[in-house]
Amino acid sequence: MKFTFWTSVFIPFLFFYSVSIFSIQETTPDQKESLSKVLHIAPHQLDEMEDTAYANFVDRSFKRAESEGYDLVVVEIDTPGGELAATLRIKNIILSSSVKSICFVNKNAISAGSLIALSCEKLYMADGSVIGAATPVFINGQTMEKAPEKVVSAARASWRSAAEAHKKNPEIAEAFVDDSIVLTREKHGIHKPAGKLLTLTATEMMDLKMLDGMANHVEEILKAESVLLYKIDKSEPEFVDNLIAFFLNPVISGILIGLGGLALLYELKMPGWGVSGAIGVLFLSIYFITRIIAGYSGWDAPALFGFGLFLLLLEIFVIPGFGIAGVMAMIAIMGSILWSYGMNNLQEGVWVLAIATLVSGSGLVIIVKSLPEIMKRNKNIFLSEVLRSDQEEVEFYTLLAGKRGISLSTLRPSGMVLIDDKKLDALSEGEFIENNQPIIVSRVEGTKVIVKRG
Repeated sequence: MKFTFWTSVFIPFLFFYSVSIFSIQETTPDQKESLSKVLHIAPHQLDEMEDTAYANFVDRSFKRAESEGYDLVVVEIDTPGGELAATLRIKNIILSSSVKSICFVNKNAISAGSLIALSCEKLYMADGSVIGAATPVFINGQTMEKAPEKVVSAARASWRSAAEAHKKNPEIAEAFVDDSIVLTREKHGIHKPAGKLLTLTATEMMDLKMLDGMANHVEEILKAESVLLYKIDKSEPEFVDNLIAFFLNPVISGILIGLGGLALLYELKMPGWGVSGAIGVLFLSIYFITRIIAGYSGWDAPALFGFGLFLLLLEIFVIPGFGIAGVMAMIAIMGSILWSYGMNNLQEGVWVLAIATLVSGSGLVIIVKSLPEIMKRNKNIFLSEVLRSDQEEVEFYTLLAGKRGISLSTLRPSGMVLIDDKKLDALSEGEFIENNQPIIVSRVEGTKVIVKRG
């Protein structure tokens, strides 16, 4: 058979086309199986400072990666630093995870951020990024002071162990934390004298073999790691994360305590239990519960606050005057706030107490200044109530003026009195009247009975 030119071209084309179709059909399932699942923890408002809220978020993200079968977690950070205790927890979360981790420093890994960077299996940095300056400090008024040697020593060991876990130079990692460490160009590849804290650029980290590569976005990192087929999911903070972060703000915490305490104080001055008492309990509960959820405090702090409140009630309703129970109540209440911050963060606790005192004091001044107007409005209300009352009740309250009786509870200024064998709600004229004391009705405003010592 004689083949034409077009026949000789068509048969090879048909052969290779069939092979390619068969190859695609055979390899597509394998390609689907080799698709890498990547979980990207991107910077957001929670990690502006590494704190317990951010540590909880990172913990939940890594647990999600383990339970949902992710192949890789990319932790992107851009942070000026944060709390040491929370950062140590983040380090442990990353090191103990079974999922491979890569840290992407997108501009800044200062202070606590450098430990997170070293804790991941691989470390990439963007152009112009910096890392280091990690010595522990605490705020003293308007200045920052270096933490005691005990704290620096513990931090130094943590940075060293993170570097050793991934075969990076541990002495360079320690120099991020301790300014007394000396590095030489001959031994370490860089000169750092004593007294200066180490901070490195991405290029310097690369030269010192402390970096696995440089990249400006996550896709570049995956390409450098030979991850060609992938699906990236972002781990975003939930509503509860943002809500807890909001309530953990020192200013918000101080406002919650100040308004909560003011509302409870107002409730103690009024008979029965009303809206102000519920508001006080709600605000204080929000304060303590958010700190418990975030891991800052246990139930011992609110228990101490409750004990202080009990002592305060004891002082008000059982023990006259302001004595040892009142002093112990104030110590317990203030101590519970400081306790909820822990020994390592007492400075912030003191600031929160100062804000709370300012808020409650300002609120008290506003209440005192507006009291005459409130009393005037209440008078009109009471008079209206009297007009709507039956004639017997009107006559009863009208005839009370000048009558004598006895106090059935402590009046501060409200309480119960007994007049003509009838129990009545009454208000003292601003003075403290103990239980079981003779009283006299000075005046009656509608159904409001005002008494004084008899």
